[in-house]
Amino acid sequence: MPAVEKIRQTGQRKEAREQAELFCRTWFEQRDAEAAASFLADNVSFIGVGEQVHIKGRDKMEAYLREDIREMQEPFACGLAVLDEELVSENACHLSVEMCLKNSLYTWYLRGFILLLCRQGFWQIRSLHFAQPSVTQQKDEHYPKTLVMENIARRHQEILNDSLAGGMMGSYLDEGFPFYFVNRPMLDYLGYADEEEFVTDIGGKILHCMHPDDREMVNETVRRQIKDSGDYAVEYRMKKKDGNYIWVHDIGRVVAAENRQPAIASVCVDITAQRNDRNEILHLYNNIPGGVFRCRFDADFPVIDANDGLFEFLGYSREEFAALGNKMSAVMHPDDLAVLTDRLNEQLIYGNTIKNENRFLCKDGSIKWVSVKGHLFEAPNGERHFYCVLVDITEEKRLQERINELYEQEMTYFAELSSKDGTFQGRINVTQNKIESYISTANVAVARLGDTYDQTVENLADSSVNPDYGKDMMNTLEREKVLADYGAGKVDYHFTFMRRRKDGTAFWSRSNFRTCLNPATGDVIMFFYTLDITEQKLQEELLKKVTRLDYDIITEIDIQTSGYRLVGFSDGWNPSIPLQGDFQQEIRRVALRCMDERGKEKFLNKLDFEYMKQQLAEHGSYTFILKLWDEQVPRMKRFQVFYISEELGRVCMTRADVTDVVEQERKQREDMSSALMAAEQANAAKTDFLSRMSHEIRTPMNAIIGMTAIAVQANHDNTQVADCLSKIGISSRFLLSLINDILDMSRIESGKMLLKNEKIPTEEFVNGINAICFSQAEAKGVAYECIVDPVLDDYYVGDAMKLQQVLVNIIGNAIKFTPEGGTVTFSVEQCRRSRKGAELRFVVNDTGVGMNEEFLPHIFEPFSQESTGTTALYGGTGLGLAISKNIVDLMDGHIEVRSIKGIGTEFTVVARLGITEEALLQSRKKAQIHNFAHLKTLVVDDDVAACISVVATLKEIGITGEWVDSGSKAVKRVEELWSENKYYDMVLIDWKMPGMNGIETARKIRTIVGPDVTIIIMTAYDWSVIEHEAKLAGVNLLVSKPMFRSSLISAFSKTLGEKEEEQKKNTTPAYDFTGRRVLLVEDNALNTEVAMMLLESRGLMVETAENGLRAMEMFAKTEKGHYAAILMDIRMPVMDGLTAARNIRNLSNPDAGEIPIIAMTANAFDEDIEKSKAAGMNAHLEKPIDPNRLYQTLHHFIIGKEE
Repeated sequence: MPAVEKIRQTGQRKEAREQAELFCRTWFEQRDAEAAASFLADNVSFIGVGEQVHIKGRDKMEAYLREDIREMQEPFACGLAVLDEELVSENACHLSVEMCLKNSLYTWYLRGFILLLCRQGFWQIRSLHFAQPSVTQQKDEHYPKTLVMENIARRHQEILNDSLAGGMMGSYLDEGFPFYFVNRPMLDYLGYADEEEFVTDIGGKILHCMHPDDREMVNETVRRQIKDSGDYAVEYRMKKKDGNYIWVHDIGRVVAAENRQPAIASVCVDITAQRNDRNEILHLYNNIPGGVFRCRFDADFPVIDANDGLFEFLGYSREEFAALGNKMSAVMHPDDLAVLTDRLNEQLIYGNTIKNENRFLCKDGSIKWVSVKGHLFEAPNGERHFYCVLVDITEEKRLQERINELYEQEMTYFAELSSKDGTFQGRINVTQNKIESYISTANVAVARLGDTYDQTVENLADSSVNPDYGKDMMNTLEREKVLADYGAGKVDYHFTFMRRRKDGTAFWSRSNFRTCLNPATGDVIMFFYTLDITEQKLQEELLKKVTRLDYDIITEIDIQTSGYRLVGFSDGWNPSIPLQGDFQQEIRRVALRCMDERGKEKFLNKLDFEYMKQQLAEHGSYTFILKLWDEQVPRMKRFQVFYISEELGRVCMTRADVTDVVEQERKQREDMSSALMAAEQANAAKTDFLSRMSHEIRTPMNAIIGMTAIAVQANHDNTQVADCLSKIGISSRFLLSLINDILDMSRIESGKMLLKNEKIPTEEFVNGINAICFSQAEAKGVAYECIVDPVLDDYYVGDAMKLQQVLVNIIGNAIKFTPEGGTVTFSVEQCRRSRKGAELRFVVNDTGVGMNEEFLPHIFEPFSQESTGTTALYGGTGLGLAISKNIVDLMDGHIEVRSIKGIGTEFTVVARLGITEEALLQSRKKAQIHNFAHLKTLVVDDDVAACISVVATLKEIGITGEWVDSGSKAVKRVEELWSENKYYDMVLIDWKMPGMNGIETARKIRTIVGPDVTIIIMTAYDWSVIEHEAKLAGVNLLVSKPMFRSSLISAFSKTLGEKEEEQKKNTTPAYDFTGRRVLLVEDNALNTEVAMMLLESRGLMVETAENGLRAMEMFAKTEKGHYAAILMDIRMPVMDGLTAARNIRNLSNPDAGEIPIIAMTANAFDEDIEKSKAAGMNAHLEKPIDPNRLYQTLHHFIIGKEE
């Protein structure tokens, strides 16, 4: 098709489309029927969406347009969208359109088919057909009015939903009311997100959303009402999603569901608030004070209905009252009933409200006064009845009678007082504010007849010596307040105060005021009386001061009437008894409340009147002390009884608290008893200690003297002399240990023991203890085991010597008290560690004799041993554990003991030690240098704990370890592995094991595996005796137990060739001081001789001085370098060593300030060392002198200085 033709056709379609759009807007937006008809062809054809809407011809179509536009309530916004357009011929165009008509009432969507013909260049509509008719459009409607109504109904429903507390729901008329529908407002009100959540929660049945107690009632009510009328109304509790229940009013009717199944559609309204209000009103009705009732107005006043209060007042139940005929006449007093009707009719002349007071006869026989108020109502049928409220006024009636009596009594009392001297009294009408009567002397008068109440009170208050008290009195007696007080039931006022007379003198007065109601006038009357109580007040004040100083209470007793009166009491006394009453009754109450049985009996006997008369007749007074429980606190009380007047039978009893005095006396007795006991115990302990020390010291001294004598006689027999000297050395060391224990205890008790802070090599420290204890255990035939924690640091900081002293003492005791064949175990572990320090736990277990439980609390006391037999059998001072306990306490640690007699003992020592950063770094570096992760190791030991400890230590250095507890198991395990072409790189074997020992085990393993496996023997004993045999059995190395991390690394490194450990030499260095001279200052000739022999044996030349002054003179005369060192004793005559050292340092000699001065003294305390250093000494050696330490010290200061 030529392009020009296409353009022409496109233009034609556009013109036709625009013409159709213009027609629709003219019809629906402009609503112009005549203009819209101008777009139509004469033979136009129209089919509408309504039923039978078929129009042909322009005139009929114009009429249709007019009617259609008339029905439009408001214009539409017309939107026309062309779905398809086709140019059928040159002058015909067919359009398929979708049209949307929208206004404020609704929106309407239509489909249309329009055929347009072109006549003389103008497009006219030939046919118009709208499709998809709405089901809501009625056959006569141009527009679907049902849509409009639905839209209006929808808006009304929205407004209803917003204002209604509830919603709509439906159910089928089957069992349980299966769910049909629920609207959105109902879901929102019940708290559900959607319909599905609601249906799931109720299990698909509406009955399940009701309270279980209401379901049966609802089911029965709904079905009955529907059966009768087709609809229903019911109230019940409905459950919300959160579990709470609300009361709903449910109104519903039967409808047909879409599936034609019978169903219920209902509206549920929340009536919880109304229900609560209804219940509250009913509650109020039944709880109104008194009775509320409705009765007919006739001779019997029959009750129509009443609240619970009426029946509670009368004492009858509703059934019992019904049996009386439900008549008020049955319970009304006959005298009152006879005149009641006439009284009511008299009042009804002036209105319908009545008020009456009369008596009712209650079920219990009592007569009660009531006040009845009512209102008369007349029904359309002429029947009259009262609505009444009944109030109980019985107490008011009685009070009124009592007021009349009191008023008469006050008037009588007032008349009696008017004749007494020393008083003034008056009667005031408070209501009328005036004095009605007043009697007084001129010197104390405060009012006169005719004065007002206010003036009288003001004058009385002004007469008070204390202005503040007067102000308080005026406030209390303010007229309006007094009237209000009377209405509240307060009628009495009492004032005791010092007043001033008109002549200026003062006196104590007691003024009493009482208000009453004058029955005749209804006015409040106040009677007042004032008495002069000066003498009485002075006596009371005097008595109070005396009581305050010495007593709790002072009581006056009348033994003729058994009456008593408290005449005085202290400020701190708790008023637990009445101020007056029956004495014998009150003391029984006091005894029952405050005393035990023994005290109660004594108390009542001592205060029995017959006993009291007898004692007072014989002695004039008597005293006793008893324990009373005052507020659950025991107090000691002293009672004293004496006559006030024997003729009148008046007795005074005083009570004083002597708790502090008795307690002080008791404490003094206890302190004296304790001091005496302590002194006796200390004396006995010291006597026992001296006796034991005498024995313990004499025993080694006897050996020393005896062996010395034998050695002198056998001076030609070197073997016997050597034996004697050895035994002398043993006895000397034992004697020294006794002396050291005594000195240590002395230092502890004086608080002079000091702790050092030095680096402690852990392995060396533990091995040092083991070296001492192994030999002791072996000599006695006791098995000794040491187990160490694999995570111990290589170094700690503390006092190694003191800690070793504690542990050696405890282990030594364990060995001492364990019989042959027993076991002693020593274990060390680190239980806590931080940057500030570490806590080490040392545990010593033994299978020894054990101790009695009674002795354990005393085990750490000085000089204590379980029995004298213990000392005789095992020896000792009884100071070792006391010293150990104090040392551990100084280390901020603690020591504990557990023991079972005949089973054994366990000591636990926890000590706090410091840690060194360099030691930690060195340990880490060490762990990184050695890599043994490839090694597989077998540990063999019959002690399972030792096996576990070694395997844990191996793990610390990266080695995988296994263990077995016997040699036979080890051989079997090695054979099994060897058969699988596997083997252990290392085998660690304990020497002494039952059955197959370590050497035999090593021999058999070596036979199986050949030379490739490293075998190491572990032993806690001296291995020199088995070293040759072990080498022959194929053992590579022997090491000491316990196995430390460092010793394992060293052993593995040595056997594998990774690192050669430097052999430590235990031989003593050969010290040589030839050509050097020392000055020995010592006052004891024997000590001088011994020291010279030791010094000269190493080549030293020795010059001696017998005291410090001589030493100073000798040094002052020498040239520089004459003496290499000065060895100085401390305790010497003429001049002691400390003074000598200070003086030497101040001499003018060139070497006076640098020459080494070494103290050699028996002063071994820490403070002695500090004093030596302060005096200028370089070192401190304790006597008896250890030769090696002497040589080492001299080598350090002489040879070391020269190098």
